[in-house]
Amino acid sequence: MITKGLIEPISSVFVNLVKADYTAKQRGLRITEELILLDGSPENPLEFIQVQISNVESKFACAISDSGEIKVEGRVRDGVPHLTKVGQPGMIGQVGSILGEENVNVSFMSVGKIAPRKHAVIAIGVDEPSKQTLKRIGEVPAIEELVFLKL
Repeated sequence: MITKGLIEPISSVFVNLVKADYTAKQRGLRITEELILLDGSPENPLEFIQVQISNVESKFACAISDSGEIKVEGRVRDGVPHLTKVGQPGMIGQVGSILGEENVNVSFMSVGKIAPRKHAVIAIGVDEPSKQTLKRIGEVPAIEELVFLKL
C-alpha cells in the first residue's frame, strides 16, 4: 500500500497492489523494507509504522530533514490509523491524540512553515471542539499561539 501510494500520483497509469513494487523499480526507485515482528498474534496487531523516503524533492519543504529525507509515521489506535509525524517532530501526533481522546473528528489538516527551521503553522478543520479540548491543545508546550475560528 505504501509503495502504491508513493507511485500512483506520479504514474500515468493505474497502479495496483500487485504491480506497485515492479512499477517502482521500473522508475528507478529502490525500495527496502525492514519488518520488526514483536509478537504477530491477532491479539497484538500492528500498531506502528514508519516510512522513510530518501533523496526526494517535495513541495512540502518543512517535511524534509537536513539529510534530505522525509519521515512519515503512523499508529493504529482502536483499529483506526492516525498520522503522527510528518517532518514536524511529534506535533501532529500530540494534537491528533488530544483530538482523538476528546472524540473530535478531523476533516482536514494542513501543515506548513515560512522557512526551514522556523515556526510551523497547523490548520485543522474539526467538528465543534469543547473548551476543554482547546485548552488541552493550547497547553502543549511547543504551541505558542492557538486561534480557533468558527466559520
